[in-house]
Amino acid sequence: MGCRKNLTRLTAAERLAFTNAINQLRADGGYDTFVQQHQGALGHGHGGPAFFPWHREYIVRLERALQSIDPSVNLPYWDWTAENLNPAGTESLIWRDDFMGGPGQAGTGNLTTGPFSSWGLRRNSFNIFSSPGTGGTIAANMASSSYSTFRQIESPHGAAHVWVGGDVGNASIAPRDPVFWLIHCNVDRLWAEWINQHQGEVGFQAFLPLSGGPTGHNLNDTMWPWNGTSIPFGVTPWTVTPENVRPADLLDHRALGYTYDTVDPECRPKVLFKELKDRQPKELKERLPKEFKELQPKELKERVSKELKERLPKELKEGLPKELKEGQPKELLPKELKEGGPKEVKEIREVPFGEPFIRPELRPDLSQAAFGINPGSSPDVTGLQEDLLNRRNDILGGHSHNP
Repeated sequence: MGCRKNLTRLTAAERLAFTNAINQLRADGGYDTFVQQHQGALGHGHGGPAFFPWHREYIVRLERALQSIDPSVNLPYWDWTAENLNPAGTESLIWRDDFMGGPGQAGTGNLTTGPFSSWGLRRNSFNIFSSPGTGGTIAANMASSSYSTFRQIESPHGAAHVWVGGDVGNASIAPRDPVFWLIHCNVDRLWAEWINQHQGEVGFQAFLPLSGGPTGHNLNDTMWPWNGTSIPFGVTPWTVTPENVRPADLLDHRALGYTYDTVDPECRPKVLFKELKDRQPKELKERLPKEFKELQPKELKERVSKELKERLPKELKEGLPKELKEGQPKELLPKELKEGGPKEVKEIREVPFGEPFIRPELRPDLSQAAFGINPGSSPDVTGLQEDLLNRRNDILGGHSHNP
């Protein structure tokens, strides 16, 4: 399964393989066929619902033609909403001499740099450190689960064509410039992302209409030039083997043999742990505790920094105290609770089910106690003390009163 990657992730060897295969396909005469097909499909593959499936079939056939020359080649995509610069911001990763070449010359627009400089191509004299943008518009289209809303991305995709200008800015000859394939690989990626994002939602349809649209733009219509019908718009015909290629056959990009690094897990960048560690900002690393900066297993097990341990009570620093382990913490509980409770509480607990916990007749009689205390006097509370002791003895088992 081929992996279509952002052009910013291509290695020097991958850039060379791609540009060599394009040049070889053109030298063999096969490249011009693709240019003619696009010219004949201005109505069949543009301005309607089939824009996405038509171009999916179109670019996958170009990709297979390149793979017949070099099996390692997969189409890269150009995310034209980003600037596509190197990390230092000093170099464009698309408009470079070993890839797409630079902009056109001022005044003439002629392309004079890069692997395709001998093709006679023209481009605008654009700023290689800028981009066509359109990210906000595309995000709004992607957020909707309606295909009729999503397919309006055809408009901002056109902004990328116009921004590069020259040949790729002219719809009838746009594929003459290899930048075309990078633009449309990104268009196809957006469709794959959109389907992946919304599939499973109630009523979701990856393509519409089912019927009632223009010829070639309905779900089960066959599409030109692969269906063998006469070639429209006066383009010189060529022999084709009829195939019933329909939008319905093109809704799953994986079934066509490729994946995207923003959609499919097996195609996503595999960043090594060491690379992630090296990419941590210095400021962040300095603020992390030692355990996380060095990531040594022993330190990860301990996890608690020295400063935190000094603020914890002794019991938590050294683990559970012996009393907690045995289930009876002596230092932390009063004597009565440590020894199971006072005798009075234990015996009061042993009452028949359904009776009051403390029967009313066992409560001390305080009605005769002398509570009137005058300021400065020393009241006699002997009677109250005796009564309380007698009542206590009654509660504890009917012992005789004190004399």
